[in-house]
Amino acid sequence: MILFAIILASVIESAVSFGASFAVIISEKRVRRFVHWVIGFAIGVLLGVVFFDLLPETFEMIGVEYALPLVLGGFLLFFALEMFISWFHWHGDEDRPHVTGYLVLFGDAVHNFIDGVIIALAFLTDISVGVGASLAVVMHEIPQEVSDFAIMLHSGFSKWRAMMYNVLVSLTTILGALLGYWFASGENIVGVLLAIVAGNFLYLAAADLIPELHHSHKSSSALAQIALILFGIALIYALTLAMP
Repeated sequence: MILFAIILASVIESAVSFGASFAVIISEKRVRRFVHWVIGFAIGVLLGVVFFDLLPETFEMIGVEYALPLVLGGFLLFFALEMFISWFHWHGDEDRPHVTGYLVLFGDAVHNFIDGVIIALAFLTDISVGVGASLAVVMHEIPQEVSDFAIMLHSGFSKWRAMMYNVLVSLTTILGALLGYWFASGENIVGVLLAIVAGNFLYLAAADLIPELHHSHKSSSALAQIALILFGIALIYALTLAMP
């Protein structure tokens, strides 16, 4: 049952990656406008999963004194990983437009693999944690995939070649989920990894998504985004209460 849920969630995440890419092909401008409204909800979901699911679970498994340094370590680890990928992204050969596209694909493959591991760890902990973490992963995946696919197109890939590569890369989510399920045995190991995942989610919300909201200076847009953040948090809280 748990393995089926893990595979299903990872397949859905892969399908969302494909769907976001296909939507960019149809109308990139319209999709970007839609994605702007997804970001606030995604932030709320990520924060809700961290504070209502991941942190309570990892505190219970390994204790607060061990968990908090690992959360901080997870935050810094993913900061360093993103810096590493970004450094190669900007220091590629500018005379070869495909280089940037391939670097985006590499970064996407790594990110999707990690997403799969996160999904597996969350479901191994608890069904409610698994559902919340899967939702957080999927919601974050939408703006990321739209952005990455647009970069591939601007790097010189044809639409269908970029689509084919993106489909192949999205399958690393399933690989990560299966490996995470098979190798994450033992409560202490799961607790340690969940703390690192919490740091990852905090980094994604604070460093990747929240800065995107600062690009809009309209008060109506700001209020709507705050409402979407609160809605995302409330949804995860309700899921936590509804699924003991």
